[in-house]
Amino acid sequence: MSEQNQRLFEYILENSASISEEWLRQRSNIKGSIYSKDADASVEKKLREQHRYTIETIASGFLDDQEIFKQRMMKWTTEVVNSRIKFDTPIYEVVEALSKTRKIIWTYVKTYSLIHSSITKEDILSWSEVYHTTFDKLINEFSEQYYKITRQKISLQQELIDETSFPVIPIVDHIAVLPLVGLIDEIKGDSIIEVVPKRCAEKHIRHLVIDLSGVNYVDTYVAHKFFDLINILQLLGIHAIMSGVSPDMAQTAVNVGISFNKIETFGHLKQALSSLGVKKKEEEESIEMLDRNGTV
Repeated sequence: MSEQNQRLFEYILENSASISEEWLRQRSNIKGSIYSKDADASVEKKLREQHRYTIETIASGFLDDQEIFKQRMMKWTTEVVNSRIKFDTPIYEVVEALSKTRKIIWTYVKTYSLIHSSITKEDILSWSEVYHTTFDKLINEFSEQYYKITRQKISLQQELIDETSFPVIPIVDHIAVLPLVGLIDEIKGDSIIEVVPKRCAEKHIRHLVIDLSGVNYVDTYVAHKFFDLINILQLLGIHAIMSGVSPDMAQTAVNVGISFNKIETFGHLKQALSSLGVKKKEEEESIEMLDRNGTV
């Protein structure tokens, strides 16, 4: 290990408290941000701890043994990414905070080189290359992990939205209702194709009533998607019927050349359930349950 690099590493660590204080002083008031000057005391305490470790991680980049830096970088990335996502911190705020840290630490590197006459220009140039490469690696690793975890979070949120938007509700054995409510746009139309068949298969549904009585409007694209859904369900061995088809929806289908001849349709959900052999008592209990859930 280079003695000069080791000493620089130790010098940065010795001044880590001062570096953090300078970094904290440079904060401004950013409403709702973890980096805001008026952040909660507990948030600031956590920020101080993380920044001290940020300094240690960056300083380890000067060591000849790069495995030390890699290990610290991975630990730093995991902790900071999860923390920033928890506080819903935009990635540009993180990059800006790191940029300030980069400038402050480099001023200490320059100071160290001035107070030690044995340090040459070649040493400074070498440190500069190592330093900025270290920072680039840190930012790239953070950005990659932040993106991955954010995408996972969005995916889970979308699954929850799909679960509430397209609830396949079992009524009796192997019979379920898909109550659709509100505006069905192109995005929802595409999601129906992806979500509903999978959910029916998971719940071992053999008969599905697609209830449209709560739908405000269906355009041409979505009308086609409903028929695509029924065809997909049929291929899976699931018998699908429709209830609550309004005159406007029927007119839209006719205007675009879509025929209901091959699809069983019913004016009301009760009629559809009765056609599947659901007894009156079960039918009333089912509709009451759907009504409590705000779906019909």
